[in-house]
Amino acid sequence: MDALLDAFAAHLRQERRCSAHTARGYIADLRQVAAFAAERKRPKPHQWSADLLRAFLGQCRRSDGSRQAATTLARKQSALRSFFAWLRRDQPALPDPTAALRAPKLPRALPRALDADAVMQLMRPPPGAAPTARRDHTALLLLYGLGLRLSEAASLRDDDLDLERGVARVLGKGGKERDLPLPGGIVPALRDYRATRPPNAGPQFLVGRAGRGLSARTIARIVDRAALRALGRHVTPHQLRHSFATHLLAGGANLRQIQTLLGHTSLSTTQRYTAVNVERLFAVYDQAHPRS
Repeated sequence: MDALLDAFAAHLRQERRCSAHTARGYIADLRQVAAFAAERKRPKPHQWSADLLRAFLGQCRRSDGSRQAATTLARKQSALRSFFAWLRRDQPALPDPTAALRAPKLPRALPRALDADAVMQLMRPPPGAAPTARRDHTALLLLYGLGLRLSEAASLRDDDLDLERGVARVLGKGGKERDLPLPGGIVPALRDYRATRPPNAGPQFLVGRAGRGLSARTIARIVDRAALRALGRHVTPHQLRHSFATHLLAGGANLRQIQTLLGHTSLSTTQRYTAVNVERLFAVYDQAHPRS
């Protein structure tokens, strides 16, 4: 089973071009299924039935004993479906027990965007010229100014930024690259930060004192600390991405343009932002209309 999962992991990375995070999650899920099946004397995938997989999904619990979220169960089902689709390429006669599984209903939560005033307060240049303060400010500018995913900001390389042309080359999900325009207002700050990067800095644009690239977790902490100082509340990097898209839509950009900038494969993902604007519209109506 270990050799089979190693081969499947290579398929995810090399053929499907899945991110390392997705590949790790799928393999971890499949190892859990394999352990569950082995306890029931069905160690080989061709012995797995729909009832066995339903029993596995039904017993998935968090460490506190509560039921796992629908999104987590959906990911486990996705891992199983991808695994059996891969197996059946070489073994077409192999039964597919995932065909009888019913996908859990996923909640469609609206993106939590910040209003423009809150974003402007958060994006104020830091007092002083400490290199770490400039770097942290640069991270905020990249996440909101370009609408980057957290992983995209962490993997952005110094040579991906052409400040003269005002273009950033971003490596997104599935290894897909896209060129993004750099807002003119953030280019001077990016140039100032580049001048203060340590001489031994590695290829990543956002680096620490030792020159090593910042991890996604470190960048998330930078955002949260800055938000607590400026706004008195917690903010995630993904909220800055949501805010970028919501503000573009409010400013007149069409969905196709926003889809391209965000690197969404499906337009339906981008369409969530129309619901955000409608929600804001009703909130303004309730506050301002004399008959509300």
